[in-house]
Amino acid sequence: MSPRPASRLEARRALRLALVVAILGTAGCVDRSGQAARAAEPAPRYGGTLVIAGPNDLELMNSLVSTEVWTQEFLSYVLFMPLIRYGPDLGFEPYLAERWELMGDTAVVFHLRRDVRWHDGVPTTAYDVLFTFERARDPGTGSSIGHYFEHWTHAEVLDSFTIRFRFRPHGDPLASWPFAPIMPRHLLDTVPPERLRTAAFNKQPVGNGPFRFVSARANDRWVFEANPDFPEALGGRPYIDRVVWRTIPDNAAQVVELMAGTADLILSPRADQLRELDAHPEIRAIVRPARNYTFIGWNGADPRFADARVRRALAMAIDRERLIAHRAGYGELASGPISPHHWAYDPSIAPLPYDTAAARALLAEAGFIDRDGDGRLEDPNGHDFAFTLKTAAGNAFQRDMAELIRADLAAIGVTVTAGPTEFNTLIGELSANPKRFEAVLMGWNSDFRINLHEMYHSSALGGPYQIAAYSNPELDSLLDRAAATVDREAARPLWRRVQEILRDDQPWTYLYYSPHLYAIRERVQGVEMDIRGALVNLPRWWLADAATPGAGDPARP
Repeated sequence: MSPRPASRLEARRALRLALVVAILGTAGCVDRSGQAARAAEPAPRYGGTLVIAGPNDLELMNSLVSTEVWTQEFLSYVLFMPLIRYGPDLGFEPYLAERWELMGDTAVVFHLRRDVRWHDGVPTTAYDVLFTFERARDPGTGSSIGHYFEHWTHAEVLDSFTIRFRFRPHGDPLASWPFAPIMPRHLLDTVPPERLRTAAFNKQPVGNGPFRFVSARANDRWVFEANPDFPEALGGRPYIDRVVWRTIPDNAAQVVELMAGTADLILSPRADQLRELDAHPEIRAIVRPARNYTFIGWNGADPRFADARVRRALAMAIDRERLIAHRAGYGELASGPISPHHWAYDPSIAPLPYDTAAARALLAEAGFIDRDGDGRLEDPNGHDFAFTLKTAAGNAFQRDMAELIRADLAAIGVTVTAGPTEFNTLIGELSANPKRFEAVLMGWNSDFRINLHEMYHSSALGGPYQIAAYSNPELDSLLDRAAATVDREAARPLWRRVQEILRDDQPWTYLYYSPHLYAIRERVQGVEMDIRGALVNLPRWWLADAATPGAGDPARP
């Protein structure tokens, strides 16, 4: 059975089912027949090189400053180690910390493993954890993980492998740590916080995870090799010798490489390509639940987008069902930034309808009308309502989506110009203060722990994630109260109101939730992909044509 649903309705049902399955921890790899992965597989083998065709260059290989989603997967699953990680059932599992003790609602003690070393041979200790925590919270760092610890107040190293944290009561206190890989103090403590983003370390990282850094060439490739000293209790040396990330922004070029066998994995094939890829005898398509949604971010510092009526109108003028159809039905209309996998998601909050008449009326109310009869709307000063919609250059899917959005908005008299921009340049324009864009089409990967402060709270104005320049005192209060509420049932109505406000105000226009789509060569075995990510068990992947027999064999490297 092909992974491509027969209809949009089936696609939605499949997505909802996949999300439920993932939460229950039963989402396994699916083969071409649609059945669960084969129970009896050959023994894993050591050796070989895995090539990933990535849609953009990996960013800053430093958890304190990285913002790019695939870089963050490499940080958490490949090169570094967080204290704890999510298991298949989304419960917490030991990782760098072998155990921990929660002390009521106000403290936790982590006990670190004693057999983990940085790839330069220096032991990983509690002082590295303390350094990471302090740099993440330092405003000078502008850290992408700093908001995880807004309720954490104090850290104390009890000995080289034990650290105690204190915090104010809040919901899911441990949920931050799987997204905070620990950084090496001995290599970064001399770098001032405000210079961490430009540190040479970010392009020549020294990690402590199952793979170690070999080399990198900007906008070309990153190379990693198996760490022979990774603790046996955590799986030991990975099966694959080398992992190469090749930056290939053009989707068609990725497919050519995969078909030719010069790439083993593409991470975001077009939905309409899955049937063809899955029919190839040496390739299998994989569809997995995700925490993704696609959105348009409006720069609220622009007077046109500062008006919620304008943002609502633009959202209602876009035929989001057509966008999902362009994904071959893989997707579900989005109502806000809390995705359906999460306990706080409220399915009763319906997305804004597609209604061009209502959109025109809202724009007229806000002062945008066709004053000269040329079919284009003008503002009260007679200027055409026109703006540039930024996308990542080379991303053919975003290009096509932007064209559909352009056509929809043109139908109500709004002129949109596509603005493809090199990815790292685009991130810089979004995170700058002041922002250097009008509107942007992007995807977002939400955390298991809800944290919307950095995106929508007034205290984050000017920050790298507050791209909407949005401020709403009621929302600020709700976010503060919800984050500080320990009991989920007590927090649920607060999060419901948050979702209502964001749906109505549209600081971002939430287009659709989407599953992860992958295509991989059949020679790659042992693959488990789920809602945690694509690379979650990369150290246990192996290549069927590798030269060396697997575990238990005397030939093991």
